[in-house]
Amino acid sequence: MTRLLFLSLVLALVACDSRQASSAPVAELGIEKRFPVRMGVVLGQLQIAATDLEKARGLMGVTKLTDEQGMVFMYDAETRMSFWMKDTPLDLDIAFVARDGTVLEVRTMTAGDTETTSSGSDQVRFAIEMRAGWFGHFGVKAGDKINIDDLRAALKARGFDPKRFIP
Repeated sequence: MTRLLFLSLVLALVACDSRQASSAPVAELGIEKRFPVRMGVVLGQLQIAATDLEKARGLMGVTKLTDEQGMVFMYDAETRMSFWMKDTPLDLDIAFVARDGTVLEVRTMTAGDTETTSSGSDQVRFAIEMRAGWFGHFGVKAGDKINIDDLRAALKARGFDPKRFIP
């Protein structure tokens, strides 16, 4: 009887343990993962920023990017986009991309700049940040295509429904 009482007490204490696994949504646990995405004829390795928190953080605090590393910001509607470089210690290029994957324009942003860099179009669906000079160095320019199938696969791997971002 004593053993049964002791076992019941132990089980009750374990069941009442308030420690929980991370409260972050499952999708946010993979922000550090990079996915292969073809941009023009070049294969990059992009982090996927799909939640509001991920997009707000962006590449803040990142001090080094290799040639293939960058981040794509995913949105669920076309809009004019604006970005700034607060707390971002690297100069970056940003490509504003239409929903079909067409690069609309590429702009360069300066580290720490709190002025916004805005797209010239209100038909932007995605934005891709790479180290400054990357797009010019690899010949990716307005009119080139970002591989939408690569983005779909990356979103799905992160646990997002690709149809939310790519119609």
